Amino acid sequence: MRLLFVTGPTPSNVFALAPLALAARDAGHQVFMSTVRERTSVVTGVGLPALAATTTPLADLKATRRSGEREHVPDDVDHPEFIRYTGRWFGRVAAESLVTLREVAAAWRPDVVIGGPHAYAAALLAHELSVPWVRHTWTALDTRGIHIGSEAELAPELGRLGLDRIPPPAMLIDNCPPSIRQADAAPAQQIRYVPVNSQCTTEPWMYTPGERRRVCVTGGSMAARDNNFELIRSMVKHLRALGAEVVVPAPQETADALRAEFGDIRAGWFPLDVVMPTCALVVHHAGGLTGLTATLSHVPQLLLPQEAKVRESSRLVGAYGCGISLLPDEATEDRVADALEELLHKPSYAERAGDLAREIDGMPAPVEVLDLVTSLA
Repeated sequence: MRLLFVTGPTPSNVFALAPLALAARDAGHQVFMSTVRERTSVVTGVGLPALAATTTPLADLKATRRSGEREHVPDDVDHPEFIRYTGRWFGRVAAESLVTLREVAAAWRPDVVIGGPHAYAAALLAHELSVPWVRHTWTALDTRGIHIGSEAELAPELGRLGLDRIPPPAMLIDNCPPSIRQADAAPAQQIRYVPVNSQCTTEPWMYTPGERRRVCVTGGSMAARDNNFELIRSMVKHLRALGAEVVVPAPQETADALRAEFGDIRAGWFPLDVVMPTCALVVHHAGGLTGLTATLSHVPQLLLPQEAKVRESSRLVGAYGCGISLLPDEATEDRVADALEELLHKPSYAERAGDLAREIDGMPAPVEVLDLVTSLA
């Protein structure tokens, strides 16, 4: 059977869909994974055949409307207009991707199309081909309001297909464990989270705990953005004062800046799933995959969500007891310092992370979910 995976424009989109795609490939199915041009190396890096669905630089798709007008990007990420703006540029990615995916489908017709939470080209291509569409989301990324912006941008494509909105999927898959899933989230087929990262040649320090408590600080794949970089920088300063060993998985630009300032920290793009079991704590931006990776290693979390779309999921992690969540207006110098001390010294956080890890272990494995996906065709 032929399975086409369509991801969104960030590395985390690739990593989230990769467990199911790799299970399909291991089972003998033909698998392609489509993404924006800038992320094809991430796809090939996890061992999957990549399709470059766009040619326009991602920065231009974000900045320019289809009419040629410059986008207005709201300064306030909490404003509803920012969500609609996000939906519009996701829509532009989908419109351009659809052109390439139609050409692919003319020679390699998929039996099922599996798309990330806002990879709308998957929905439109599947409708056009009359094949099942599966939506694969994770943790907090089912953001309300994004559909509205995307549907407005995709009006020409929807109209040509006789649609007035993005069609619903035949199946929704979600890897969020039930205990920290939002109560009003749409019903979904559970799938066990399996960490998949870009890899490198491992070094002994990566899998060997140091003499000091090791704390991982990360802003995820978007750590080069100003707000996340300053967040990382401030956390490094706090943790050095506590005598912790700090490791920072980050893009090269961010790693170089941190080493230039602090000198003795380990920073770079090393595999989170390898390093995490050696850590006593992870401090992060409330990234869903980062949090799940930490949970599987029974590592407590300090979550510092910057964007509204991840704040509820961050709150649920804190309420469960495996971490502390601080909103931007709560993350004062004193409150952060107290949270770090509490997480490093109070064993209940690691114990609750272990409870959640066992819940994840009991969720259906990707190969089990694969059988349900292929049965749709």
